[in-house]
Amino acid sequence: MSNAMKRKRNNRISILVPCKLASRDIVGALVRHICTRLEECGEPEEFGYQVISAFNEAFNNLTSHGGEGITERDILVIVEVTEGQLIIELQDDGDTFNLSEEMPALDPLSESGMGLYIMRSFMNELDYKPSSEGRANALRMTRDLKHARPDESQCS
Repeated sequence: MSNAMKRKRNNRISILVPCKLASRDIVGALVRHICTRLEECGEPEEFGYQVISAFNEAFNNLTSHGGEGITERDILVIVEVTEGQLIIELQDDGDTFNLSEEMPALDPLSESGMGLYIMRSFMNELDYKPSSEGRANALRMTRDLKHARPDESQCS
C-alpha cells in the first residue's frame, strides 16, 4: 500500500448498540483501546482515564435520562482520531436536554449535574444538537491531542 493510501485510511469507527447500560462496556472497551494506543504514542497517562470517564457519563445519561419510557432504541457511537483530536459522538432518538445551561452548584451529596461536570472537565469541547427534521440528537465530545495522530508503524 502506498504512503498516500495509508494517510487517507479512515480513522473513524461507528457502532450501533442497544440503549442499555450493558452496551456501555462493549463500546467502552473500544474507546479504552484507542486511548491506550494514544497514550503509547505520547498522550499523558491520565488521558485514557479522563476520556473514558467522560464517555461513561455521556452513555449513562443517554440510557437513564434520554429514553425514559422508550423500550426499543439504539445509540450510534462514532469514534474518530484526527491529526489533533479524539472525537466521540453519541447519537440517539431519546429526549433532548439543554447543554448550554450553566453548571449547577456542585453539592457533595448530590449527583445531579455531576456527569455534565465530568464531561466538561475532561473534554476540551462539548457540542450538542437536539433532534430535528428526522435527525437524531447528537452529543459530540472533543479532546485535543498533544501529539499528532499515531502512525501504526511508530507506536507499540
